[in-house]
Amino acid sequence: MSGQAVHRTMTLMVVALVVLPILGLAGPAAASTWCGENGLVRFSFAEGDTIVESLVTGEPQGGVTVVDVTAWMTDMDPVKRRGDAFLRLGALEMKLLVTGAEATVIAQDFPDPRALNVGKEPGTIAVGFHQGLRCGDGYARLVHWKVMFKGRPRNVRFGLDESALPSCTSMTGCPGTGTQAIYGGADAANQLDCLFGAGYVPAWLNAEGTPDVKPVAGKVSWRDAGVFEAR
Repeated sequence: MSGQAVHRTMTLMVVALVVLPILGLAGPAAASTWCGENGLVRFSFAEGDTIVESLVTGEPQGGVTVVDVTAWMTDMDPVKRRGDAFLRLGALEMKLLVTGAEATVIAQDFPDPRALNVGKEPGTIAVGFHQGLRCGDGYARLVHWKVMFKGRPRNVRFGLDESALPSCTSMTGCPGTGTQAIYGGADAANQLDCLFGAGYVPAWLNAEGTPDVKPVAGKVSWRDAGVFEAR
């Protein structure tokens, strides 16, 4: 088998094992367990590991403003199930929601170059990570976007669209909890069936006055769900 064929076979395996279960498309064999909410998605306008959640831009260049935004999973409590620690994030489902001005996502990339995203449009994430993203320290970089606006927008809010989580609607225990994102464990850790929720902290572009940065989160934590325990 050629190297290209091997790569294609591995890609299809990732679809079957990671992406389809989180979308609820893989049938009874991929039954998932709702594990409650653990973590917050934060948006950063800075490069590197620093999280900067508010940005003021200058005059538009060529009539447009383009900003770099990185989404991070943060504030994850260390947990374990049957003695196995949750250390890698294997799949992710969420949708970027930008309000206050018309936004166009012109670029989207993931920290895992072999990540496979089946989201239908930029900003819509339904992705499997080949080896899983390390999150043992309670955080992981999820996705980077370039977002374009006409002119110089004001009071632009970056958040998540909780209505765009198809896997939540079909999973016992998740509907009605108000969770804003869904992520799963890694297949290598036998945690592919574990789906957690996450909230988010709004980020602001060219905010006027004091912006609302109160976290938006669901009402069922991982402690309430009782699937995992603290480690």
